[in-house]
Amino acid sequence: MPYPKSTFIISVYKDTEALSIILDSLANQTALPDEIIVSEDGESTEMRDFLATQKDRFPNLVHLTQEDDGWRKNIALNNSIKAASNEYLIFIDGDCVPYSNFVQAHLENSQKGIVLCGKRFELGAKFSERIKRHELTTLDIEKKFLWYLPAMIADDAGHPEDGLLFKSHSFISRQIHKRHVRHIVGCNWSCYKDDFLKINGFDEVYRLPSEGEDVDPSWRFRGMGIELKSCRNNANVLHLYHPKRFSSVEADINREIMENNRAQKIYFCKDGIIKE
Repeated sequence: MPYPKSTFIISVYKDTEALSIILDSLANQTALPDEIIVSEDGESTEMRDFLATQKDRFPNLVHLTQEDDGWRKNIALNNSIKAASNEYLIFIDGDCVPYSNFVQAHLENSQKGIVLCGKRFELGAKFSERIKRHELTTLDIEKKFLWYLPAMIADDAGHPEDGLLFKSHSFISRQIHKRHVRHIVGCNWSCYKDDFLKINGFDEVYRLPSEGEDVDPSWRFRGMGIELKSCRNNANVLHLYHPKRFSSVEADINREIMENNRAQKIYFCKDGIIKE
């Protein structure tokens, strides 16, 4: 069965160093996306100039920007959904580097009416620096994961179990994927564009990080009869270390918004791709 045509959406904010590592991985994927959208929550000269150097390498790359006016990731992502030329959408964050089979794993597990949810393996500070200095590649870690694992754990890696890679539809994958998926992890997931339009995309009422780009669409998908399914340990990403960028106070503000909407069963958000 042929794979659906795909658009690969990368959420970024100024970090061209990490983006260059992501693009290196995309150039060596076992299945290439048909379109790449760099969804910039801002409009930096550095990002524009860097992506201009990548046009020959990635002729299918689209760069979308907006005014830099605080955290407005959901607006940027909705603009990317509207601009996407293809039927299947794969989402990743600009601080997460995909394994070489990442696109293929999302596509070979894709189903209409299903949202695929992956996880992330969080590298520690030292290993992240080694990758940024090009002393080590993510492909090295992918291929020799168990060899590097003790040193990565000593470097305070988070969720090392999510760096293990298994073939899609294998016996062990089927056992892992039986577990209930609580919600999307915003840096690693995918769905059909038509399914996302059924909930009107991301809710732009969220103007702070946390909840709005992952937990919120999850319950709205389920409310519309679209189920969440794991692709854990099939489609893997390595998260590059950085200090935490949001506080528990921001999460509490967003959670209050979300719980109010849940109580009213607002599955098709009012401030999404279509404005009510």
